[in-house]
Amino acid sequence: MKLRSFFPLEIRRGPHLCEIAAAGRRDAFHCLAFLPARVRPRVGALILLLVVALTGCAGPGASTPTPTKTPEAAGAQPEAETATPPPSSAQGNTNTAAETEQATATPVPGSVARYTGLPLADPSLLQETPVLVCINNDITSRSSHYGLNEADVTYEFIVDGFHLTRLTSLYQSIPAREIGPVRSARWPNIHTTYMFDGILACSGGSDGIRYLLKNEVGFPYLDADSEDPESVTYFFSVGGNYRTRLRTSVDRVRRWMIDMAKTCDVSPLLPYCLEIFSPWLESQKNSPRPLERASFPFSETPKEFWASEANTIRIPYPENNGVEWRYDPASGRYLRFQSGAVHVDQATGRQISSDNVIVVFAEHELTNIVEDSLGTRSVKIHLYGFGDLRVFRNGKVYEGTWRANDQSPPRWLGPGEQPITLKPGRTWIQVVRTSDRISYQ
Repeated sequence: MKLRSFFPLEIRRGPHLCEIAAAGRRDAFHCLAFLPARVRPRVGALILLLVVALTGCAGPGASTPTPTKTPEAAGAQPEAETATPPPSSAQGNTNTAAETEQATATPVPGSVARYTGLPLADPSLLQETPVLVCINNDITSRSSHYGLNEADVTYEFIVDGFHLTRLTSLYQSIPAREIGPVRSARWPNIHTTYMFDGILACSGGSDGIRYLLKNEVGFPYLDADSEDPESVTYFFSVGGNYRTRLRTSVDRVRRWMIDMAKTCDVSPLLPYCLEIFSPWLESQKNSPRPLERASFPFSETPKEFWASEANTIRIPYPENNGVEWRYDPASGRYLRFQSGAVHVDQATGRQISSDNVIVVFAEHELTNIVEDSLGTRSVKIHLYGFGDLRVFRNGKVYEGTWRANDQSPPRWLGPGEQPITLKPGRTWIQVVRTSDRISYQ
């Protein structure tokens, strides 16, 4: 019997179908109370069949096929063949076995941050789960950016039918007190959160993306719309414009994690606890500690295989959203401009800067997930697999390839698969289409 064809819904990382059937010898139908209402009739009928037909499936050495969970269509929206989260590098370009290979951990001293290579005044921060925050980046919101200069890593990628870009910043070494403006989640947030083994904080999302984040993924998702609609606990509001008003902090996101753990301790059979949060929390106890996990490679001295000088970088994002980085020899950092204007972090009043700028070339495709009332479709970016890249540091450019999967941070490789070391400090990752032509000089 192929269970997949009869049972399209999986309790992700929770009880498998065979386990539910085995429970029938005790109280199988008790399981139904904790399943979504829409599948209870099917599951009840299935349990009757399985208790009789598969009573031996829970015996020693038995293995159970893991069915694939199929998202429920939202309204009149057509079913999206791409609406399955990508927890495997098989989603990307998989022409070689190298893409499924997990990165080898780079040893990091106990007082040095994994993703900046800088000393930490408080080494206990290394034990904290990275926090990833969705940040608006339309032309209205750029004058309201807070906390970007405190992020260890920031991704910029194209969204919404190739009309604009969105940012996702990762925080671990600095507990930023003001981050924003927070906006809704997009497809690439699933990839990046898996890669960095983090938690995600955003403000809502389309029906398709929100379904995946609340039902399918293997990491916690803090949604401002459902978890803090009044913006008083885990987020805070600074005005009436939905594009710019919402902000959060690292401490507020971590407070939600603590509160959710308490909730799941009291009510362990709540669907979100059962399917997402509790399995993730348990996996954290068994996962490698930060010192054993892969990290970015850093070196104060640039490697000798750089390709050319690169003091100015131009990235042609669509619809007048182009980015320019200019190298400042005095600080040893690149300074950021977007749409021809200086880009400022309002938390400090200083221009946004980065010690490293990495341009990742990746395949982009439109999905059937609708992002807004205008029918704008979601953009899926293949961030697992491999592709071309350029790494900029110290006014120089390195050419090579990136490799990534859902188990560890991306790797940056030069000629002969040599790791490209980054300068200790912040890193901005600019994701572009394979057809885009960046320029530098």
